[in-house]
Amino acid sequence: MSSILVLTKDYRTYKMFKKQLLDFFQGKVSVLSIDECENYEGVDLILLSHKELLQNPPTEKVLIARRTINIARLEELISLPAGTDCLVVNNFAVSTSETIEILENFGFEFNFHPYYPGIKSYKKVDVAIIPEATEMVPKGIKKIVNIGLRPLDFSTLIEISLKLNINIDRVNIQSAKYIQEIIRLSRKLSQSLNEVNNLNHVLDAIFNTVNDGILASDAESNIIQINEAAKSILGITFSVDEIIGKKLHEIFPKFAIGSNSGKAADANNHVISFNDRKLIMNKRSINDGQKNIGELTAFQDVTRIQQLEQEIRKTIQKRGFSSKYSIQNIIGKSSRIMDIENIMRKIAKTDRTVLILGENGTGKELFAHSIHQLSSRKNGPFIPVNIAGLPESLAESELFGYEDGAFTGAIRGGKQGLFELAHNGTIFLDEIGDASKSLQTLLLRVLQEKQVMRVGGTSITPVEVRVIAATNKDLKKLVEEGSFREDLFYRLFVLPLRIPSLRDRREDIPELLTHFIREACPTIPIISNEVMERLVSYDWPGNVRELESVVQYMTTVMEDNIVTINDLPEQFNITEKIDSKSDHLFSRLLKEGDLQDFHVILSCLLEAKYERKSIGRGKIVEFSKENGVQLSDQQVRRRMETLRDLELIHSGTKGQGSRISHTGILMIPEMERRLEQSESVLQV
Repeated sequence: MSSILVLTKDYRTYKMFKKQLLDFFQGKVSVLSIDECENYEGVDLILLSHKELLQNPPTEKVLIARRTINIARLEELISLPAGTDCLVVNNFAVSTSETIEILENFGFEFNFHPYYPGIKSYKKVDVAIIPEATEMVPKGIKKIVNIGLRPLDFSTLIEISLKLNINIDRVNIQSAKYIQEIIRLSRKLSQSLNEVNNLNHVLDAIFNTVNDGILASDAESNIIQINEAAKSILGITFSVDEIIGKKLHEIFPKFAIGSNSGKAADANNHVISFNDRKLIMNKRSINDGQKNIGELTAFQDVTRIQQLEQEIRKTIQKRGFSSKYSIQNIIGKSSRIMDIENIMRKIAKTDRTVLILGENGTGKELFAHSIHQLSSRKNGPFIPVNIAGLPESLAESELFGYEDGAFTGAIRGGKQGLFELAHNGTIFLDEIGDASKSLQTLLLRVLQEKQVMRVGGTSITPVEVRVIAATNKDLKKLVEEGSFREDLFYRLFVLPLRIPSLRDRREDIPELLTHFIREACPTIPIISNEVMERLVSYDWPGNVRELESVVQYMTTVMEDNIVTINDLPEQFNITEKIDSKSDHLFSRLLKEGDLQDFHVILSCLLEAKYERKSIGRGKIVEFSKENGVQLSDQQVRRRMETLRDLELIHSGTKGQGSRISHTGILMIPEMERRLEQSESVLQV
């Protein structure tokens, strides 16, 4: 049996050589290490991994091993892109050069840079290729590819057979194993290639399914892909083969922002013109680590986007969830209205909660619609909800929705609540002052948490909703009385907007009158000066809503397209009756006391009426003092008895307070006129 002394740099290489030799020669050789060999004379062959390992060896016995690379360990190398900078690490300069040469012969198109212990300088790269001894890899390497120890190549095994005169009948078996490993790797590569091809088919399908036009280019700005949507948007009639491989700036110069400058230039929502079309373009660079490998350009036809927006608006409008009014629908040029419109524009820029305050009939919902239309949510839903009109038993399920089977009669599959339907839009909670205490608690949770839970549900649904609430009640008073939650009040009272009554903006009455007349009849009737004066001086307890009703009445009963005093509804006829007996009324009032006393009492009761409450003598005494009229409780009692006898006020049973009558309301302007006349006479 022939003996072989194997000398290697480290023990791992020795073990690999020994196993390879024993497997190949099958009991025909013995393999010794330096520790097992007494002298070189007793061995038949000395196998060196490197010639530097033995000084003055017996040349006739020495063979320098030729080595290859383990094919089974090449898969990770194959996955690296061509042109990758790689540091090849080994323990000697010569073995490093050999490894590089072998890898190049295998066809790997990398940029190889040698590294071995003691090298003075080397290129700093991210990838290192190492045969097993990873401890030799320098610091700073991000990826280590371990190709394993380099085995003896086939020619070395044949030469050993010849030197030792050993029959090499196992050559075919060994070569078969080598070929088998090549076949295994080839099959794996083929399988990977099929997977890549399948993935490319999927990506192509996705690429051509999206409605955006997409262009892809490489690092040199060569077009490498274009989808069907891009061809359609750009009106391309020629073949794709005529585009692929061409420079982006040559075929589509307007898409080449920075592409031919050598630097990647991203673009966001950049508007360009192409063949009489407006396109919105977005561009992103494609990077592999720090290296730019290309660009992706996506674009949409602005006209198509506008069409989609119109379709969405139509769908929302069909469901009744769109805003019907805008700030252009607000009629009036008074300073009060102009100030409110200015405030509304500022309010609309935020998503904070708005509380609209005002009497009945002032058009609070119109202002809510206008705020929505002025805001960034204008294309989202607008959901108006009349809280007073919601039965308490159904309020929670209507506002927050319910799950399947939540209660008897529930729609199968459940139902979205109004807050969910208002997602990304606005919900208008009208008459919020009429909400029950239990509903107030639920509304508070939505305002705080921005999320809802359906009736019968267990999961939370986030909602992005702007809340606008409205009321004609004094919420502060309701808080003091304990009927309205204080914490909810402060959640709502963030951006208060008070809408003036019609009597506080009388200068808008002519314009409003013209607007309602145009809606009510095809031609504009003639309105006498007497009618106009009566309309402007009227107190309008029903505000704009009452004015609209008056216009409908007048235009219905008028003759010959002329509106006379006789065409006004009955509330104006009461004024005529008052005029006819006003002298009697005023003589009675002056006999019982000072006209100023009666005026201040009626004014106090009128203010209480607008606040929808009845008041007693104590409040009237306080009001008179605040307005510079000193009245005692006894004086107020006697004056109110006179007013009641003249049917200018109504008094309830004990504890219910007093209310001004309609006749009393109509008397106030005449009182003010007579007081002004008396004051003028005194000044003269």
